[in-house]
Amino acid sequence: MQKQQNLVKNKKAFTLFETLISLTILAIVISLVYKLSFYNSYKKKFEKLENIQNLFILKDYSNSFSKKDETLRIIQDKTVKSINVRKILYNKDNISVYKYELQK
Repeated sequence: MQKQQNLVKNKKAFTLFETLISLTILAIVISLVYKLSFYNSYKKKFEKLENIQNLFILKDYSNSFSKKDETLRIIQDKTVKSINVRKILYNKDNISVYKYELQK
């Protein structure tokens, strides 16, 4: 009788142990799936920014960019200088980037 009660106690403990292991494995799997999906969204944004950077470097201002001529006033040593520049602006997909280039 004593032996049978010990087996029942051990079986309950083993079941609790199995439950803890399965919950741990489940938590690991869920966190990995979440991290992979989160990483994918950042990867897409990073690729988009990299593409925009390459377009700026190559000076390929196609339909994605808007261009505007501006005059900047610079005050240096109490003298005012006016410089004509072109402002190139990218404003799509929640990304806003601009660059000034000197006009030739």
